[in-house]
Amino acid sequence: MIHSNAKPGRILVIRLSSLGDVVLTTPLLRRLRALPRRYIIDMLTRERYLPLLDCIDDVDNRLVYPDDSAAVKTLKRQLAGNHYDAVIDLQNNIVSRSIVAAINPAGVYRFRRARVNRWLRIHLPARRGKLKTPPPVAEGYLATAKPLQVIDDGLGLELNVDAVSAQAMRKLLRVYHAEANLPVDIVPLIFAPGARHNSKMWLPERWVELMRRAYAAGFESQVLIGGADEAGLIESLQSQLDFPVLTTAGSINLKELTALVSLGRVLVSNDSGPMHVAAAVGTPVVVIFGSTVPELGFAPFRCPAEIVQIDGLECRPCHPHGRKRCPRKHFRCMKEIDSEMVMKALLRASGVEWSVPAAEIQR
Repeated sequence: MIHSNAKPGRILVIRLSSLGDVVLTTPLLRRLRALPRRYIIDMLTRERYLPLLDCIDDVDNRLVYPDDSAAVKTLKRQLAGNHYDAVIDLQNNIVSRSIVAAINPAGVYRFRRARVNRWLRIHLPARRGKLKTPPPVAEGYLATAKPLQVIDDGLGLELNVDAVSAQAMRKLLRVYHAEANLPVDIVPLIFAPGARHNSKMWLPERWVELMRRAYAAGFESQVLIGGADEAGLIESLQSQLDFPVLTTAGSINLKELTALVSLGRVLVSNDSGPMHVAAAVGTPVVVIFGSTVPELGFAPFRCPAEIVQIDGLECRPCHPHGRKRCPRKHFRCMKEIDSEMVMKALLRASGVEWSVPAAEIQR
C-alpha cells in the first residue's frame, strides 16, 4: 500500500483479553495498515498478552494495561497526550470505556456483541432454527472500523513467527525426538486439552484415548501444550501414556507457543485460544465444541478446520463463554464425544486414511 504524504494520524485499538480475542484482531489491524492515509497504530492489552503483539507487524506501539490503579491513572494521562484521531474499542466494557473517556479522542468506534441473538440462542432453544447466525467475531471487529473506510480483504488471521522463538522450538523438538528415538524431522501433532472454563473441556480420559489412537496410527511425535494453570492436567495425561510425549505447560511464552504451533501437523483443541493461534499460522485445526457452539462467533476463522460436536442438544449452548460446570449435571455435550469421532476428524485434517482397531487403544 502506497500512503499519501499527509501527516500520519494515530489510532488506538483496545483489546485487553483474552488470547483468542487478541489474535482475532489481526485482520482489522492488517486493514488499518492498508488505509490510504498513514496511521500510527497503537494497541492496548494486558501484560500477559503483550508478547503476542510482537508477532503482529501491523502494530507500531504495544501498550500495557496495568493492574495497579495508580499506574492506570498514569496510563490514561499518557494516552490523552497522544491526541488520537480514533479509538477502536473492541473490549467495550466498563474498563475500556473509562479509558476512552479519559482520552477524549476525535472518534470512537465500539464493537457491538450480538447479545440479543446469543441470549435467544441460549435461553429459547425452540427459536434457534429461525435465528440468523451473527458474523464471526473477527468480521465484527472489521465492521467496527467500517466508518474509517476499512474494507475486509477476505483473508484470515495472521501471526508472524518470531525467528528466535522458532529456532528454540525446533531445538526443543529435536531433543524430544532424539530422546524418544524418533526421526529428527518428524512433524508433531499438538494437543491443547485445557480451557478457561470447565464446560469447554473435553474429558481427560478421552484425551488419553485419542493420543493412544493417534500413536497407533503412526503419529508418534506428540506435544501437549497449555498454560501454567493447566500443568496439573497435562502432567496427569502424560502419566497415563506409555510412549514419550513432549509437554510445555507454563514453560514457554506466547511467541514460543506461536512458533511451536506453526511447526505442528495438526492442532487438536477445545474451543480455546490455541485454535486461533493455529489458524493464524496456517496449521490445520480440529476443534471440540461442548457447551459453546460455532454460531457464537468463535469458530476457526477462514482456515482448514474440522469441528467435532454433538448436534441436536437443546441445552447447548448454555453460556457464551462456558461455565464452571454443566448446569444440567449430565455434561452430554462432552461425554457423548468419543475418541473415535475426534480421531476421524484428525485423520481428515492431516490428510491420512487409516483404520485403527479399538483394541489398539485399550492398553
